[in-house]
Amino acid sequence: MERKIKVFILGSEREVPWNTRVEDVHKMIGTNRWNALILVNGEPAPDDMYLEEGDLVAWMRITYHESPVSKDEGL
Repeated sequence: MERKIKVFILGSEREVPWNTRVEDVHKMIGTNRWNALILVNGEPAPDDMYLEEGDLVAWMRITYHESPVSKDEGL
């Protein structure tokens, strides 16, 4: 039987395998590291970080916008 830990992902308690990493959370919630920043206990977390019992996991969407001012106009 695989060992599980309880974590909170997006406000819901979930049981996940003990070896769940942040990159696995991206797959669970349908994001990737290029469009979302995963926060574990309020801090940015690297993709290779393992979750621990009781961790609080949230995410922030990353968006890119081009400046309406051209490079020459901004000088």
